[in-house]
Order: sequence, then C-alpha cells, then structure tokens
Amino acid sequence: MKIGIVGSRAALLTLLIALLPGSAAARAASENDGYLTVGAVQFAVSTEVYRSAESFEAAVRQSLSRMEAEAEDRGVFPDLAVFPEYTSAFLGLSVLDDDDLKVLASGGTEARAIIDEALAATHQDMVGIWKTISAEKSYAILAGTHLNPDSDGRLRNRALLYSGGDILWTQDKVFPGAPEQRLLNLASGRLEDAEAFELDGFMIVTTICRDTYSEEWETVLPEADLWIDIKANELPYTMEYYDGALTSRLPNSPIDRGLTVSLSGSILGFSFSGPTEYLHDEGPIAGTDPWAENAILVISLPSGR
Repeated sequence: MKIGIVGSRAALLTLLIALLPGSAAARAASENDGYLTVGAVQFAVSTEVYRSAESFEAAVRQSLSRMEAEAEDRGVFPDLAVFPEYTSAFLGLSVLDDDDLKVLASGGTEARAIIDEALAATHQDMVGIWKTISAEKSYAILAGTHLNPDSDGRLRNRALLYSGGDILWTQDKVFPGAPEQRLLNLASGRLEDAEAFELDGFMIVTTICRDTYSEEWETVLPEADLWIDIKANELPYTMEYYDGALTSRLPNSPIDRGLTVSLSGSILGFSFSGPTEYLHDEGPIAGTDPWAENAILVISLPSGR
C-alpha cells in the first residue's frame, strides 16, 4: 500500500508496507487488479457503544469485520475503510456521571466545560484505539471525525486518516453547523488548507457534512478519482436534502465519482439518518437504506478519471 498527501502545502508523505507472499496486502494488490476497493460503514451510535473505551473499540472492530466479510464475499480486499462524521466524538460520554449528563442535556453555559473535560480525558484513548486497529490492518482507515482540542483551546471537527498505526492526513470542517457553533464554539478550518491524499495511485478528496453543500469546494478541490463526503445528519432524511450535497457538487467539479458515508443511530436526543451512497456525475450507482444501522457498502473504483 502506498499513501501520499497532496495539497496546497505541497506536502508528500509515503508509507510502504512490505507485500509478503500470501499476505492480505499482497492479495489485495494482485486480486483488486487496478481497482481501489473502499468499504463504507454506516456506523450506528448509541449510549451502549460509548459506555467505555472498550465498548467503542469493540463496535469499531465489529464494523470492520463485517466490512471485510462483505469484501471477501465479492472476491476483493479492502484498500480503505471509511467511517462517518462524529464516529469518535461521543466517546467523552464514557467518563460522565448522571449529574454531568443532566447539565449536558440542558445545553447551558456549564455544558461546554463538561464537554472540554470529557474530551480531554478520552482523547488519547480514542487516538490510541484507531492507531492500534490501523496497525493491525493491511488497509487505511478514514476514521470519520474527532472533536479535536487544539492548541488555542478551540475545538475542531477533524477528519483523520490512519494507516500502519500512524495519522497520515487530517482536515478540519470549514463550515460548522449552528448547533456545533452554539454548543461547542467550534473553530472553522480553512478552505486553502484542504488536501487530497493518494492511496495506491488513486487521488481522494474529502469534505465533512455541511461543507459538501458549499459550491466553493467545486473549484478549490483538485482533480481526483473519488470525492468522499462523511456525514452526521440529525435532520429527518429527505432525498432532496441529500441531493444538495455530492449529487449537486460532482457535475460541476473536476471529480466524477463520489461516496457519501452517513452516521446512523440515536444518542443524546439526536437521531441520525441518511444513505451511504456511491455516486457518479449522473447520480447514484449503489446505496444503503437511509435508516439502516451499521450497514456496509463496498465499492471498487476503476483506475482512470
């Protein structure tokens, strides 16, 4: 597997994994035959999933096992696993007691302090979980987003790519939603900092939920083989709303294939819905039920744009 980072800062990072005869990586390189195989996880949140770091890690591993089984049934091997926005954001709940949860539910000024403390207490465990899992896998993992405490004390909704136990790429949400700004005082990323990453010769770009509805990305993002939109949509699902994202962006962008990966489940009074879809300029190619929990979609992307 070869991963590179390509973007406005002209950074380049390469990871080489030895392809031993009979290894999963070697089989993937030969049997995927020039295709990039991506497994998307429509991850389901719940209070049970975030009861502890151990329960969260178990849920992630179970999702990856289902994705691997689906790929194997199709006779392919994963090159990349993708989780939706906010997959890791609720792990802070694991360190809160009932009184903390009541304050959090109230949404008052004290809620932000509790959120900060919870994230600080669980951040290293969360990163460690993804690093450990990625070190065991022969494919890269786009782990959805973390709520990342930054050096300036602000939180950022940050997407991260893991491979071989390392973080190889990050990108911050540029256009936070109103609830994120009100409750989290979320800091915004910058359009000019967005970078593509290269995986086995395929160029991939990513946007985070609300960002994908903004036309600015059509001209900012570089030419690529795949545009991934990771979402956590708490509004009731409608086709019209989802069609305003990648379905609208692809035809006017230098990218003609897209993958939407949606969060599912319910937590803290929020219910998440929406399909996980593989799209072409002309519309959907394959997808999941918008209300399914933990659904898996495996796609094989051909080389050449």
